[in-house]
Amino acid sequence: MGSPLDQIISRLQNLAPFNVHQVTSTGSTEPWFEVTGGIVKDLVLSDDNLAEQVESISAQIMHWGRLAAQCKRVWEIAERQYRIWRDRTVLDLLEPTTKPDGWKKPTQAQVDSTLRTQPEYVVHYVAQERAEEAYNAALAVLDGFRAKKDMIKAAVIRATEGRAARLAF
Repeated sequence: MGSPLDQIISRLQNLAPFNVHQVTSTGSTEPWFEVTGGIVKDLVLSDDNLAEQVESISAQIMHWGRLAAQCKRVWEIAERQYRIWRDRTVLDLLEPTTKPDGWKKPTQAQVDSTLRTQPEYVVHYVAQERAEEAYNAALAVLDGFRAKKDMIKAAVIRATEGRAARLAF
């Protein structure tokens, strides 16, 4: 059946993958790479490759910090694209280029409900939710690597005179 830690790791590895998007030179976003639940094994401290883990933890924290910042930027771009679409649509509703006979300016409630019925509304909200989820997931991984750094500080005994580093548990 395995230890409780093995069970937790197994469940975490089955989490749904998320995409990290990159910002292109035009300011739009596109998928960059997918992160799967397999990242969990990189967060676990083990004796197998302890020296490598100690040496790479700072780089992993920097890497995931950058990815979290990138995900935040993509989220902000998705929100900005929604606001641009929303404002253009509202302007078209309030001040159409051609006004038919008997046209009346719509109320705010009519404008809001018209916005929510547009197919683009769903597209923008899905993009924002995807970006928010990727940002939160990247932050969770970053926090995991920071916790691993704290575990390393607390549990790894430094090598002395050519001996390998080891866990102090």
